[in-house]
Amino acid sequence: MKTRQELTKATVKRYQKANRQKKVAMLDEFCETTQYNRDYAATLLRSAGRAKRQKSRKSKASTIPCRRTGRPPVYDQNTIRILVLLWRMFDQLCAKRLVPLIRNSMASLKSHELLRITPEQAGLLTTMSASTADRLLKKSRAANKLHGLSYTRPNGGLKESIPVRTFGEWQDCPPGDCQIDTVGHDGGMMSTDCSFTLCLTDVYSGWTERYAMQNRAFKWVHMGLDVMRAYIPFTLRHLHPDHGNEFINYGLVNYCKAQTPIIELSRFRAGKKNDNCHMEQKNFDTIRKLVGYARYSTREMLSTLNELYSVHGLLLNYFYPSQKLLSKTRIGSKVRKIYDHPQSPMDRLLGHPAVDERNKLAMRARRQSLDLIDLSSRVDALSTKLLRLLSQEGNKDVQQAGGL
Repeated sequence: MKTRQELTKATVKRYQKANRQKKVAMLDEFCETTQYNRDYAATLLRSAGRAKRQKSRKSKASTIPCRRTGRPPVYDQNTIRILVLLWRMFDQLCAKRLVPLIRNSMASLKSHELLRITPEQAGLLTTMSASTADRLLKKSRAANKLHGLSYTRPNGGLKESIPVRTFGEWQDCPPGDCQIDTVGHDGGMMSTDCSFTLCLTDVYSGWTERYAMQNRAFKWVHMGLDVMRAYIPFTLRHLHPDHGNEFINYGLVNYCKAQTPIIELSRFRAGKKNDNCHMEQKNFDTIRKLVGYARYSTREMLSTLNELYSVHGLLLNYFYPSQKLLSKTRIGSKVRKIYDHPQSPMDRLLGHPAVDERNKLAMRARRQSLDLIDLSSRVDALSTKLLRLLSQEGNKDVQQAGGL
């Protein structure tokens, strides 16, 4: 036994410094001499000289753990800090949307002194995977589980004359087929004395426009539709609202019939929000996450909301990528979903033949004139202004402003 121990001490240093091929030959020779089991011999030579685990008398737990050296970290704290800063600047996008945005905009991002991105950090950020970004951002994510109130009220006989369009009838629709809804800014106290946001989204591209209005009277809905139609780079062909009174009325029916071409009107089934699923997702992603659940009731707040929507809309429609579900397959108890490559709403419209070439040229020129960091800074400034206006109204509204 003593001879085996001496042979082990004599072999271990050479074994740990040797390459793989030499280790195989040394292990063969060592096993033949000592008659040790090969797995045991390999473990013995590999771990000899390391700190040993010692068990406490009172506990079976180890008091001196083995020293394990893992791989050095790839991303230093400065790189992670820049990633978190970009994530906050760009509305806390999920990693699958944030990573393509960073890759496509790195040339512009490096030019800003605010970020001070070095060439090494730029290389790390552009080669980072979405799953890695998710892990690095895990500690920075804050859960917001506030919920708003519903202002949708059923309408009478007119509703029956408007055709229903279900969630399964939105496949392969062209640009111009839009869903529409309103979001109330009541601060948790249901009342008509608060502002509303009219939100319209194109199902094909995800292009989204918002308009803040002082109440849900049709004259404000009418004005909001005219404003949003002036900004969308395609022809509005179809409107799909819920069954609320602000939409299911003769004013909207006559408005749609008076347009050239005529705008088709449909609605979703009562209580079946999935029929308007694209709009329901945008209500949270583009309104609640941006302005929260606070109560906005003054004209100055309304004006600031519209200014914020205008600036944020440039980021949302020209830069922020989104993914569309291509297929969904059930495998046992799990569902496997496959998405397309992330693209911004503008990029999706550029690739569709139904969009006018003049509009495509105008969109390209507009994006060339925009600066990501400048837009993000303006969004932050307007959000700060909203918070200041809320603080003047009362602390309760500020506490409800979960998105600011």
